Amino acid sequence: MSDEPEASVRKRTPREDREAFRALVVAHQHAVHAVLAQMLFRGPVADVDDLAQETFLRVHRALPRFEDRGPGHLRRWIVTIAARVAIDHLRRKRVPLESFDETVHRLPSREADELAQFRRLGQRVEAALAELGAEQRSVLVLRQLHGLEYQEIAEALQIDLGTVKSRLHRARTRLEQLLIKERVG
Repeated sequence: MSDEPEASVRKRTPREDREAFRALVVAHQHAVHAVLAQMLFRGPVADVDDLAQETFLRVHRALPRFEDRGPGHLRRWIVTIAARVAIDHLRRKRVPLESFDETVHRLPSREADELAQFRRLGQRVEAALAELGAEQRSVLVLRQLHGLEYQEIAEALQIDLGTVKSRLHRARTRLEQLLIKERVG
């Protein structure tokens, strides 16, 4: 991603400049949608869209307090807000898990078998992730899928660094237990 939207934030105030804020939304909307979709586990698209709007409303309100710490910080800050919005939503409402809806079209049997195995594995991982609490899931998603460092996650979720590490450890351990149980059971 270009540094232009972040440079724009440093030069002008997007809260007061509609074009600058529009550029900020366009530059970060895909990352916001990705975080929300991953944390809601294929929840209704309408929920993801609504939560993306809520995210950018929160970004707009919080911009005066944004502290520029260099390139990439704005994206991490916005992704953090999206994660918080998703956590709030998950706490209010349990989002149902939807399975993959893939179809296999005339594949050779070996490829069809491999695809079926991959699909089952994906469903198992998805079901196991759904078993994690919102706090563990959020830490896992921010670390594994978005590559945030432990300290960034701590700041994003407003929790201690030790809490991030313990939640991540518990999430990974629980995920492993669930996947082994599924395999054996």
